[in-house]
This record gives sequence, structure tokens and C-alpha cells, in this order.
Amino acid sequence: MGPADVPVAGDVVVLKFGGAAFAAPGAHQGIARHVADRLRAGGSSASPGGARAIVVVSAVAGETDRLGTALRAVSPAPDRDLLAAALMTGETVNVALMTAALRDAGLAAVALTAADTGFVGAGEPHCADLRRIDGSVLASLVEPAGTVLVVPGGQAVDGDGRPIMLGRNSSDLSAIAAAIAVGARACEIFSDSPGICTADPRLVPGARTLAAVDYDTMITMSRHGAKVLHHSAVAWAQRHGVEIRCRSLLPDGAVYSVVRAGRTSAAAVLVHGTGTVWAGDPDLVRATLAELGSDAVAIPEAAAVPEVAVTEVAAVPEVAAVTEVAAVPEVAAVPDVAVTEVAVTEVAVTEVAAAAATAGIAGTAAVGEPVGGTVAHLVLADAARDLRPRGLRHRADLRLVTTLFPDGRLQHRLVPAAEAPTVARAQHDVVVA
Repeated sequence: MGPADVPVAGDVVVLKFGGAAFAAPGAHQGIARHVADRLRAGGSSASPGGARAIVVVSAVAGETDRLGTALRAVSPAPDRDLLAAALMTGETVNVALMTAALRDAGLAAVALTAADTGFVGAGEPHCADLRRIDGSVLASLVEPAGTVLVVPGGQAVDGDGRPIMLGRNSSDLSAIAAAIAVGARACEIFSDSPGICTADPRLVPGARTLAAVDYDTMITMSRHGAKVLHHSAVAWAQRHGVEIRCRSLLPDGAVYSVVRAGRTSAAAVLVHGTGTVWAGDPDLVRATLAELGSDAVAIPEAAAVPEVAVTEVAAVPEVAAVTEVAAVPEVAAVPDVAVTEVAVTEVAVTEVAAAAATAGIAGTAAVGEPVGGTVAHLVLADAARDLRPRGLRHRADLRLVTTLFPDGRLQHRLVPAAEAPTVARAQHDVVVA
């Protein structure tokens, strides 16, 4: 039975609480009171079937890192199944804590494990992909009215029923999967972020909140450095029409941004702070892109960029403000996520070479880069992946700055890493009215 075929009477409220939601003393009890209030409100005459809730929890902030450190202190290179087993205990413990608080608040709370969710994944045990949702599992457990299911975020089972992780920061994905399973129209994500912004507020103080973001733009933002939502979660939400409501932490709990089908309310500027830049022969870059798909962004051929010695990236020298945005050709709307992300526009990488030459920095030819010839660049979302065996050179001195326009167009610029925040601020001043 597919998720759309599962009949669920009444309203099901799906709420996800990230690690930061549990940082303050008494946080579990505060969340329990919020859930109790929501269920009482949902049990009115407007919802004759009675309300029930699914609460998805991440590990308490810092716990996953602590568990990883503890395991590596015993075994510097642990097997991946053991890494997954260790890291998943963070969510498992928090499920128990949250369930206890909900029961103390008088609610019929049920603690679930990965095997109880109906979420099936495949791949590496510590970073698997969600492949299937058996909606009948949660739909049967969420009865009767007043039931609260507490789900461990970022967990599923493989084809043999073994627990696996869906990667770091994938509790969003579990929440969307739960909403799909029970036919909920929306999923609410509580976090310490002020919604989805036009830029990273830490880099661009003038960034403001986007009231509405369309699915494709949000997927691109997530892939390109914005950590508000997990990209795979947004893709699943788009396929099943689940609205994502981004809320602040309790007790405020205000809705700041909504991700849904439609038009994004303003342009946005992103700095790929975690993406790694690789350079090489254009044919080699194209071949690598064909294999990696949506995990990478290709920057077309341009003159080879002199390499800048990376010292302190935090230092941001002043650069001339960007006064105008280069014209970007129209990009046809493409529903497939992977194609949307790699259909990029031309980028004048020579601007970086000019900046390096002005600073008097000598360039060095990269592996696969013909001296004085053309070179293409690849920006990889997975910073842990090493592309040197493929003949590409890691360019730690470069960052990608991407402008996303409300109509779906993208403009990419490679800039020296130290200048990326300044370039982003200047670009933001131009495109965000």
C-alpha cells in the first residue's frame, strides 16, 4: 500500500525538533506542553476524527559528535556499520526522553525504533538513501485519537531489516516521510534558524527571511550550502505535495518560511562554504559530473585560474562592490532535481585570475590543467570525497557564490575564498531589493 492510499481519520500533526530544540533546561517538558496544546486544539469540532501527532526528534545538540569522537578514540577508522550503530544511539536516547516527557504531560506517547517506521533505505549504513515508505506502518500505529508517536530522526532499515542511518542532519527527511506516510498536508520543522534567508546572516548582516520558497529553489539552496533543510527531504516533499513550515524554537514557535509549489518571494545569494572546488581538463570534469550527478555543480570552461596560497580564510579583504548582475539566460523549468542542479550558467572565472594577478600571486598549473589553456571546475557537495585519483586538483583557495533568482535562474561565480563573504554581501545588495 502506498502512502497516498493510506486512509487516516482526523488530523495528524507532524512536528520535527532538531538538536538545538533540546539545549535549554526543561526543553523536553516545554515541547510536551506544546504538543498537548496542539492536540487539544485539534480535537475540536473542526476535527471530529480527533487529532494525533508524530514527533520526530534529533539527538540532543552535540551528542552525535560526542558519540563519533568516543568511537574513534577506540578505533580511529571504525567499520561503517559500527559507526552507524554508535551514532544512532543519540536519537534513540532522545526518543526515550521525549516520550517520558509526553507521558508526564498526560499524553498517550509511543516510543518507536527504526524498525517501527516503515522507512526502508539502501546504501552505506551510516549515510543510506531513503528508497521506500510503507505508509501502512505509521498509519496503523497512530490510532486511536490522541496518540503521539515519537520517531527517531534520520533512521530507517535496510532490505534485511537492519537499522541504518540516512546521513547526518536527516531528521528533516524522517519528518517528511512521516507526513507522507499518514497523508498529512504539512510538516513543521522547529529550528534555531530564522527561517530560510536570502543569504547566510553570519556572512550578510542584511539578509532577510524568505516568506515563501518553491521546492526547486529550496533543493538548490540546500545542495549549495544552506543548512536549513535537508535536500532529500525537500525532494520527497515536492513529489508528494507536502508543505514544509519552518518555525522558530519554542516558546515562540512562529512560522517564518513556507516551502511549497509556487514562486520564491525574493532572490537569494549563497556561499558554498562546505562545498569543495575541483579543477581539471573540461572533458574530465564533464565525465566526472556525469557520474556524480546532482552531488556536483559544473562550472564551464574558462582560462586556467592561478592558484592562491591559502592562509587565513577568515580574513576578508575589501573588494570593489558588485554593481551589476551579469545577464543570465533563461533556464527551462525542469522537474527532475538532478537536472535542475547541474543546468548551470556560464561563469567568468577569469575574474578570479585577474584578482590573483593584481595581488601579485604566481599561479601553478593544476593536475589535468593545461598551462595557459582552458579549465573547468566542479563544486562537490560531499566535502569528504576525494577526486584526486580521477586526475582533478583540489582548489581550496576558491569558493563558489551562487545567486538564485525567483524565476529559477542561477548565476555562479568562482571567487577567492577570502573574498567570498564580501562578494556575497555586494551581490546581495544588488539583487535583493
